[in-house]
Amino acid sequence: MDSTTKVVEILQGADQGSVFWQYVKSLRGDQEQPMWEHVLAMDAPIWMYALSRIAAKKKVPLNGEFFRDFVLPHISVYDGVAAFLRKLKLLEETSLFKTTGVAIHFFIITAGLKDLVELVLPDGLITWTFGCRYKIVVAPGARDEPESVPVFCMDETVKTRSLFEISKGSFLDPDHSVNRRVADADLWAPFKNMVYVGDGDTDVPALSLVRSQGGLGVAVYNPARSKEEIDDKLRRMRLDKRADLITAASFGPKDELFEFLSTRCRQIALRYRAEQLT
Repeated sequence: MDSTTKVVEILQGADQGSVFWQYVKSLRGDQEQPMWEHVLAMDAPIWMYALSRIAAKKKVPLNGEFFRDFVLPHISVYDGVAAFLRKLKLLEETSLFKTTGVAIHFFIITAGLKDLVELVLPDGLITWTFGCRYKIVVAPGARDEPESVPVFCMDETVKTRSLFEISKGSFLDPDHSVNRRVADADLWAPFKNMVYVGDGDTDVPALSLVRSQGGLGVAVYNPARSKEEIDDKLRRMRLDKRADLITAASFGPKDELFEFLSTRCRQIALRYRAEQLT
């Protein structure tokens, strides 16, 4: 169950998540336009607005405090994720990485809520999170009626923009626009040093972008789901060659995902070492 559905069910009661998403799809225009002009609205602005109206009626601000106290206890991550990230980060302590000065960073680019996602993993593991955001607005004289105004909506196109913000280092300095031209030698993270790990349809353009620029793409799936569900979700990625690896979202030190990512990190460091020697 995704985190947005959990927020809905906490605000409205159990089993309301499916009702909420049916409402979002009806507003998106799934059934209203003929096929020849069938351009759907973006999901994020619709569900963020709909969720904000629910929260307003409950007089609840959709902020970090609400997510921490009421939603976080109902959210779980795959077993071993934090240890998985720490083990990859420990590669920096090896002589190869110390010699080359290569650092390993983790970013989250999510169509979910940034303030909620940032609470799930321990502090210090994630360099930056890109995701949907609300700003809490309180009108004068109405302090007990906070409004949660959507100020940033993430979709598949904005995910690709986030990758450019990482590559250019724009996320570190708000004065540096992502549209500025940056020489290859001055990039904070060249695309060829990136590995993008995605699990859904909104990740497809980002996977394609990273791979087209020399990086690698990994598609992961929930191994607890049925074979039919897994095959249906990943069929398009297989046929269109959207990823260099399709594997289970299993985070043990002997699992395929860790072997692939750790090997790729070493390959990057070895490339920098070879350049130093020449």
